[in-house]
Amino acid sequence: MTTLRQLHYLESLSRHLHFGKAANECSISQPALSVQIKELEGILGVPLFERGRNGVIITNEGKEVVRRARTVLKEVADLNDYAKGSIGMAGPLRIGIIPTIAPYILPTMLPLLKSEFPQMEPLIRESRTEQLVDELTNGNLDVIIAALPLGENIFSVMRLYEDPFVLALPKASQPPKSNRELSQYIRNEQLLLLEEGHCLRDQSLQHCDIAGVQYGKIYGTSNITTLVQMVSNGLGITILPRMCLAQEIRDDAIRLVEFQKPVPYRIIGIAWRKSSPNSRHFETIGAIVKRFGSKFTNS
Repeated sequence: MTTLRQLHYLESLSRHLHFGKAANECSISQPALSVQIKELEGILGVPLFERGRNGVIITNEGKEVVRRARTVLKEVADLNDYAKGSIGMAGPLRIGIIPTIAPYILPTMLPLLKSEFPQMEPLIRESRTEQLVDELTNGNLDVIIAALPLGENIFSVMRLYEDPFVLALPKASQPPKSNRELSQYIRNEQLLLLEEGHCLRDQSLQHCDIAGVQYGKIYGTSNITTLVQMVSNGLGITILPRMCLAQEIRDDAIRLVEFQKPVPYRIIGIAWRKSSPNSRHFETIGAIVKRFGSKFTNS
């Protein structure tokens, strides 16, 4: 008989199309995942994936099974939410959060959550927005904290606060004095941003476009800490969210420059499935995060 565990494995593999990545997400070994998928194919009597030297391809039958599996997993998640909602926030709560937010709010947020919900066990999943949206949709996460918009109409979304951007440049650099000088300055410098796929990169470039700021060469890296280290060593400039400054800027090797109006910013929000009966608890969690985040914004 098909098990929920197998459906979770199936859903993960359908997204990654890579046994190693799916196994890592599911916290099992790659051979064990392969065995479970083979067993599921045997139970259902259809091939779900084509396995080749270049990777994994999902079959047409597999696509239909995955679609139905996601419906089952979502219904099970809603059932669990209902049970938890009837007794309060007790037991595991799967929280997804993007890596450009997680390090800067979790140390404060988690103790506050434990104080508000003593019986709750927060399980943190840190990943990019697209991945978290998929997992929330499919019932693998209960709630996510990310930059808005998320682009899903099946979610309830609570806007929390604005996180303004600042320009970070080497200490020896002469800061631009006007928006016109800023545009020229950024265009002539090596602009360091997160690699493609990170929403913070897209938001930075979008706000540059809105403000009429032109940019030249762009180099991408995987995390904010590396960006800051590269700037402090004179390798370029970057755009940082104010949220990260207290933790990331620890010496005087970097000069921070506030943008003139219109000041670029990102909007931090919390989202959950509209079908979840835990909405009032998630709103409480959002209020906790909002209180903490209010120091980053003047709104």
